[in-house]
Amino acid sequence: MYRLIENIRAGRLSLGTMAKGGPNLVQHVASAGLDFLIVDMMHSSVDWTELSHVAWKARAEGLYPFVRLPANPWGAGAAMPDRRFPVDAERAFACGAEGLVWSVASAADARMMVHMAGDPHVGAPVTDAAQQAQATERAGSVRLLLPLVESLGALDEIEDILSIDGISGAFIGCSDLAQVLGHPLDYLHPDVLGAIERTCSAAHARGKVVLANTGYAFPSIEGQIAHARALEAAGVDLIMLQTVEFHVYVMTRSIADGLRGPG
Repeated sequence: MYRLIENIRAGRLSLGTMAKGGPNLVQHVASAGLDFLIVDMMHSSVDWTELSHVAWKARAEGLYPFVRLPANPWGAGAAMPDRRFPVDAERAFACGAEGLVWSVASAADARMMVHMAGDPHVGAPVTDAAQQAQATERAGSVRLLLPLVESLGALDEIEDILSIDGISGAFIGCSDLAQVLGHPLDYLHPDVLGAIERTCSAAHARGKVVLANTGYAFPSIEGQIAHARALEAAGVDLIMLQTVEFHVYVMTRSIADGLRGPG
């Protein structure tokens, strides 16, 4: 059993991060004591082969592997649910991912993935009904489907999204949500915190969880900790400590500034 799943069942806070690829990062993330890793296929060059390498290594380390599937909830096409979502979900599970994150513009986008909550297709041979039942049961016990809320359409329908059977909760994308609310990178603005608190309240009333990220507006270790504390106080259950790449930037910039001065 993953520690992330145990934490959710026990009501404990979980911590994780996101990476734009790199199987060699997995052991470092696991050794840091984090509970989950999100592989970003939206803003990266990660392909299905690399996802498979990262996901299976994460599973071996006891690190829960999410994947962020490509999806765009903004613009003229946002009103049209994308039938690619469940197809990509099947491939992701076959590659070893356990949980899914994908941006949604509406409850309809979330509803398209509901049948994935117990889907037994995981890239392993199933030769009889008992094995199929076992695969379905396992999927239902560990699979997390977290629609990414970073558009006004998704926020407007958040209660409907969280009421869908099979949806495990929601992922608040703090950077883009702050942007669409008219407060770019101002994650602590009352409108942004209010949206997070509203989502957490709706999720917890339905026995579901909320994931949120610490964001880019806090380029220091102290800033990341402070925002993580604010998210925890708002009711967030899973906190994504921004991205591995951002942490590399923060650490190396801090060291370089300390050696030669800011400039």
